[in-house]
Amino acid sequence: MRILWLWMVLLMPCWLSAQLTDCGTVTDIDGNQYQTVRIGKQCWMRSNLRVTRYADGTMLVPLNENRLTEYGYFFPDGDASLAPKYGLLYTWPTAMRGHETSEEVPSGVQGICPDGWHLPSNYEWMDLEDAVGYNEALRCGTDVNYVAKAMASKEGWNTNVEDVPQPCSILEDVSANDKAGMNVLPAGLCFMGFYGYGTETGFWTASDGSPETSPIHRFYGPNATVEINCTPKEAGASVRCVKNE
Repeated sequence: MRILWLWMVLLMPCWLSAQLTDCGTVTDIDGNQYQTVRIGKQCWMRSNLRVTRYADGTMLVPLNENRLTEYGYFFPDGDASLAPKYGLLYTWPTAMRGHETSEEVPSGVQGICPDGWHLPSNYEWMDLEDAVGYNEALRCGTDVNYVAKAMASKEGWNTNVEDVPQPCSILEDVSANDKAGMNVLPAGLCFMGFYGYGTETGFWTASDGSPETSPIHRFYGPNATVEINCTPKEAGASVRCVKNE
């Protein structure tokens, strides 16, 4: 009996860790399945959305850098073969599907996300970054803002960049990345042309910056922090969804 009790005690931390970091899988209307991760009080997709239809079956239009419309998606770097790994880049109106902007937590905006999930607001992204930054086991160094490394993937990042990487940047020892389990890949962006594939990525929020722009949370290889940049709404950026709970 003593041996059984000891075995259970030794296994308990692993069991607790699994419960804290995994909230199952979610499948979109196209049949794409996404792994998830729980960070703080939120359950996030671990990969970028790559659905081509809304949850009710309404189709989206594939776009290119010379064809900008409100509703549609781009392939990362214009290459369809990258979509299974890097997801798709959506315009902000596509991600929102006409919903009013939201700063709420949770945002209440399903938009392009599967049923039971929503597009996170700017504050939900900030809550995520705070949950990582105030966790000493996850962040890099002592600065609570140095969270990009803990969220960035261990692969795909181009280390041949002009900017000198900061201490605790994504590019500093990429094997130490992704302690938080978000697996952020450098899918790049699209605005009047594709750029940043391999060096950066940005995620839409359900929040409004101005009539023409919306905040994205931007990961750039040489940086240690996640930037919040106001980006034209017709640009193509990545989407991560959060579970309704």
